[in-house]
Amino acid sequence: MKLFAYSPIMLSLPFIPMLSQANPQESVETLTVVGSQAAAQKVSSSTGLALAPEETPQSVTVLDANFLEERDLSSVDDVLDHVIGISSLKTDDVRNQFQSRGFAITSYQVDGMPYSWGDTAGFSGQTQIDTSIYERVEVVRGSTGLTTGVGNPSASINLVRKHADSTTLTGNVQVSAGSWDQRGVTADVSNALNDDGSLRGRVVAKYAEGDSFVDRYSSNRKVIYTVVEKDLTASSLVRLGASYQADDRDGAAWGGLPGVYSDGSATNFSRSTSAAADWNYWNTEHLSLFADYEYEFSNGWQLKSSYNHTQYSQRAKLTNINIGSLAKDGSGLSTWSYNNEGESTQDSFNVNVSGDYTLLGRQHELMLGVSYNHLKDFNQYYALNPIAYGSIDNFFTWNGNSAEPQWQESKTTEYDFTTKQLAFYTATRLSLTDNTKAILGARIANWQRRGYNYGDQNYGDNGIITPYAGLLYDFTEQSRVYVSYATIYEPQNEQDRNGDFLDPLEGETYEIGVKSNLNSQVTVSGALFRIEQDNLAQDDTGYTIPNTTNTAQKAVKGTVSKGIEIQIAAKPVDGMDINLGLTQFTAEDSDGADVNTNYARKQVKLSSNYQLVNWLPELTIGADVRWQSEIHATDDISQPAYSIVDLMASYQINKDLKMRVNMENVFDKSYYSYLNSSNTVRYGAPFNAKVSLNYSF
Repeated sequence: MKLFAYSPIMLSLPFIPMLSQANPQESVETLTVVGSQAAAQKVSSSTGLALAPEETPQSVTVLDANFLEERDLSSVDDVLDHVIGISSLKTDDVRNQFQSRGFAITSYQVDGMPYSWGDTAGFSGQTQIDTSIYERVEVVRGSTGLTTGVGNPSASINLVRKHADSTTLTGNVQVSAGSWDQRGVTADVSNALNDDGSLRGRVVAKYAEGDSFVDRYSSNRKVIYTVVEKDLTASSLVRLGASYQADDRDGAAWGGLPGVYSDGSATNFSRSTSAAADWNYWNTEHLSLFADYEYEFSNGWQLKSSYNHTQYSQRAKLTNINIGSLAKDGSGLSTWSYNNEGESTQDSFNVNVSGDYTLLGRQHELMLGVSYNHLKDFNQYYALNPIAYGSIDNFFTWNGNSAEPQWQESKTTEYDFTTKQLAFYTATRLSLTDNTKAILGARIANWQRRGYNYGDQNYGDNGIITPYAGLLYDFTEQSRVYVSYATIYEPQNEQDRNGDFLDPLEGETYEIGVKSNLNSQVTVSGALFRIEQDNLAQDDTGYTIPNTTNTAQKAVKGTVSKGIEIQIAAKPVDGMDINLGLTQFTAEDSDGADVNTNYARKQVKLSSNYQLVNWLPELTIGADVRWQSEIHATDDISQPAYSIVDLMASYQINKDLKMRVNMENVFDKSYYSYLNSSNTVRYGAPFNAKVSLNYSF
């Protein structure tokens, strides 16, 4: 089997020859560490145990705050574009969809607390969380049911908040300006709040605004984050914090553009073409409050407890122009408008204890915990008055200058439901021999959803058991092999052509991998994985859910995803860092038909930095290359394989002041960032650049 179809860019990468040192069929799972500080961090996103990435029997990617800043990755959707094995679709100006190993990523974590993207792909801005308030982003690929509860065997994304850990006045202020009148300012300040430093505080504030490469679109973002920490004793700490983010978007699009004409031939719009009317807007807000308490017992065991309250809300007036079939003379399209307001609120509690214990003369680790999540989703809309489609005589001359429709005075509830999950979980790491470790765990959960969503919702299950098992063996001091196993269970709200909910997703996931330090300059890791899943939701083309315009879904049996991931981290010369990741998988149903074909089967992602230590040490240059294979949603339209190249350069003017230039899509590649089974498409951003000045103190 041919594992990778190498593109010209891939063949030029300096460390591709290293792959010849091992048989790709025998290479297994990936460890990914990106960023100058990431290697020292412990992650608990996979098992709940605080383990180094090389101790975790799954693929782990850590991107630290330095990397996020260098690459100007301001939102979570930007970050995930740089993580190997993660694919994304930019549904519109607010919503994003993510996938790993053939399956959707349906949840994320903040400081280990699970949250949902929302059942509308982040309609309230969940996938556009600003990264300025986070210290790092951890991504674990594969099943993470121990920590996230019910969910897909795709990946877990954990956002780790910045802490108030400085006892002296430290911080930085950054200002930036870029293409399409983009401009912004960010400040991050920490200090002790009393004489002995036992009380500390931190504030992060950000404001950004600008236009876009798309006509009529402009936005502004406001972010404020504050956290206070108090050392109650030498062994106990309390942390209180709050964050707020508001995004106002004028001229926001709801959906995309027609990808084909009525005769089946592909359209070819300018990337600036907008699907939004000039009265469109889509505003979202995110409020989060949290409290943590940590205590270390005299025997070294630790107690951690957390409470989080988060609230996402949106207010939008939108129009969708992709109704009908576009003729080559510009006729055939109609509009459907939408005026809504909604809110998603979640309250979460989590308590766990962890520590070492001795058994049969060896020291082991144990973690026990309980969590409770209460999620409420609510949305209302003002129906059209009268209910009717608008018309567009000629889309080629349409400039968004259409009258806002009349709305009914009363609101109609679109959905109003509550999801509750109570779970008990445990994991232990057993030291079987000096070279062999086993990780065993399980989560027992009750998951229920009640309410209304285009019809009554009343489904869920009790006593859902999610087991986890991993085995790691050090066959040399520098190399480790592992295997892991987990099951899959996720109730789903997808509905079929009769309006009935699909049965829960069920299945099993297997991984076998190796992680190795070849020498002090090169780390190689890889994995083989296999996921077996039943009841995967797929578009039931040609059918809609009763009483809606939404495409009905069908449950696909016997879906199998299998593939390989490889990662190389290298320091070939003084001042240079290279991270290279490659992934390939297949995902087919029981009949051998591909599923989720609008996500790339093959990916290569390269990130590199080079500080000119022997010539001009103040200067650092960097490059990122992202290549993916062809994708399609129907036989009519596809996105061929393509590469995107980004460049970065930073110059340390003095010890406090740094200037940075970021350039994205430097070869101005035109490509679809979204396509679906309705032949709707969106274009990715063309070449753009930004200049930033950062003052640190």
